[in-house]
Amino acid sequence: MPNTEKRPKKVTPPREMIGFSWGGTTQEWEEEADQVMHILQDQLDRQESDEELQNKIDYIRRKR
Repeated sequence: MPNTEKRPKKVTPPREMIGFSWGGTTQEWEEEADQVMHILQDQLDRQESDEELQNKIDYIRRKR
């Protein structure tokens, strides 16, 4: 739905995001990457208009 109006962006400043640490294990890196992904996904979700959200809900209900 590229032609729908979106809510204004609220960008999380980098200093408030989870940073990657040097060293550690692969599991720790994966957890940090997962946290960053969730922060970015939350930003995208906040931009969604009510209409887009309702369309997604309706689509999921039809698929059941």
